[in-house]
Amino acid sequence: MPDDPATLEAFTRAFRTTVPLHDRMAITVLRRGPDALVTMEESDDVRGAAPGTVHGGMLATLADAACALSLWGAYDPRHEVTVTTDLHVRYFRQPDGWPLTAQARLVNQGRRLLSASCEIVDAGRRTLATATATFMLVPSAGRVEVPDSVLR
Repeated sequence: MPDDPATLEAFTRAFRTTVPLHDRMAITVLRRGPDALVTMEESDDVRGAAPGTVHGGMLATLADAACALSLWGAYDPRHEVTVTTDLHVRYFRQPDGWPLTAQARLVNQGRRLLSASCEIVDAGRRTLATATATFMLVPSAGRVEVPDSVLR
């Protein structure tokens, strides 16, 4: 069942608060779970050295975030957190219009390792980058507080 807009808004706020870089990148969560979807708006914080470009590290971070969101529902965030163990990004081109959209899919779910793939496109639906990522589940040991509003 898809998330309602209020839950996604609360989740986006928590997602941005937990990792301030996600806030600076203006990441918005549109869908979470095995077929996650996020957007990133244009800002001075994500631009590359040349005008009209986006920094490759920002695309990698967007892919990592989208892949992590595709794991939603595959583990209990009150007891476990995910850590990225491998991220491979393939860059193809610079954007020709904003926002950028990253769609990620859960590919494999093991007991401790989870894998996802991602495609990042610009406003014209041109593929900018693709990525694969592997995550390890580790005990949260109380390091992360998850608001009830985002657990629905």
